[in-house]
Amino acid sequence: MRNDRDNVFKGLQQSLEGLKGQLHFLETSVPVDKQMEYFRYSENVRNDTLPTSIEEQIEVLLSPESSPKELKYALAYLAVSGDIKAYRTIESYSKGHGDDWTMMSLVQAKITLESELTDEKKIFISTGLGGKGDKLRFSAFFKANHLRSFSNYQRELVEKEMSYAIEQHGGEVEEVKIAENYFTILFLINIDVNIKALFENATNECNQYGNFINSSFIITNVKLFSEEDIRRELQYK
Repeated sequence: MRNDRDNVFKGLQQSLEGLKGQLHFLETSVPVDKQMEYFRYSENVRNDTLPTSIEEQIEVLLSPESSPKELKYALAYLAVSGDIKAYRTIESYSKGHGDDWTMMSLVQAKITLESELTDEKKIFISTGLGGKGDKLRFSAFFKANHLRSFSNYQRELVEKEMSYAIEQHGGEVEEVKIAENYFTILFLINIDVNIKALFENATNECNQYGNFINSSFIITNVKLFSEEDIRRELQYK
């Protein structure tokens, strides 16, 4: 893993060590810029003096005649209200509307409500790939040494060893995609796990059988690797 990314992960882990409270992760993948847009907007709604009410905004949310602008405001208003009925309404609404804005309002409504009902501090961790439960989602990219094609045996070894290493650290493998000379892994894991060491050890284990995986790899929790990202990385042999 490259040094700049390594330092980012270490900084995040160290920051979380000093925080006291329950961590919440967005479980769906929402682009970071969309998350920031939502939180800026919801903060403005929180400070808004517009004469309205929870009941009125629930009606707006459930009305088939409401405009996208009205729905956007209603979701943010209900999310920051800390009201149980508002939360349940968003929760019900989200079952038929899986867009980014609705998902962001649902997680904010949950955190706001829990903060109102308990004395425990709630901490929201925002990443592009989201998470699940107490785990963050990451995507990892590896390439073959000298960009040589993987053999069938090497493919089986990669899937077995990488999955085993992640699961041994309490993680969950969601997807392993092995192409001709590279592979990607989508997985969930606790933030306090040393992910760099985990994959270094797994790579070393695989390389005992032919030294076929390049020691340089990339891990991100911002987005999935696009075809453009992969083409660029494959230029570095």
